[in-house]
Amino acid sequence: MKNDIESDLIADVKKVASKLGAKMLSRSEYFQHGQYTPYQVYDGGRTWEDVCYAAGLETKKKEPVSDEEYLSRLKRAFEILGRYPKTRERKKFGLNFSKRRYATLNHFIRKAVSLGYVADLFYDEPEKETDGAILTTAASRAPQSEPSERSTRPVPPIPVETNRTKWERTGVDGFPYAPHDELGVVGLFAILCSKRIIKWQILEMRGGKGIDITCYDEVMDKTIRVEPKHTLSKGSWNHRIEDLDFVVCWENRWADFPKPVLVLSRIVKET
Repeated sequence: MKNDIESDLIADVKKVASKLGAKMLSRSEYFQHGQYTPYQVYDGGRTWEDVCYAAGLETKKKEPVSDEEYLSRLKRAFEILGRYPKTRERKKFGLNFSKRRYATLNHFIRKAVSLGYVADLFYDEPEKETDGAILTTAASRAPQSEPSERSTRPVPPIPVETNRTKWERTGVDGFPYAPHDELGVVGLFAILCSKRIIKWQILEMRGGKGIDITCYDEVMDKTIRVEPKHTLSKGSWNHRIEDLDFVVCWENRWADFPKPVLVLSRIVKET
């Protein structure tokens, strides 16, 4: 019976490839058009590469980019720009490595400097990272005015043992990295209120069912009911709209939500 399934599976893979007119087939393309489930395909320890090989096809598996290739790409970018690439230019120059490999672009640049791939333009600055490139102009090397409290307070390093994958900077003193769940949204929201970036005062926080936060709006001079969400979306909504006045979230994917929404990711970028 198992051999029958294997032969039928190979025939179905060939059928899907013929239907798509492809000599290379990805597993996502097969699962979209084929008859067999991932459980059946990988039964007995088979890999997708094994299945494609038996069907006479090539896979679309991407080979991992080596460190040497990333270092060469950085070197080319440096030669083109005359400076280090900025974070927003990573994709343009093919430097989209994972945070598990290098926590930040500057960490990677410092390694490239130590290996001699690019010149050292850090000017013996401390290990504090910035979310962008070190400029090489005379203005950037000129004496600076008295630094603000935000610029002198060090940003804590990313923990070595963590399952978290997103470490976007906020620039908010005391909450340097973007929240990744609802609890983080509540913490960042409280800091923004304490700094009066959001002109609300938190009166009460509750856990469990119902609306979680009661605030006092200093501008409207009234008490409001606030529901925190990390990502506001239709699929995750579980409250009656009439029970709240505002939603506070990190990301809004519900453009026509019927009540006012404070999107913290936008607020921190504007402050």
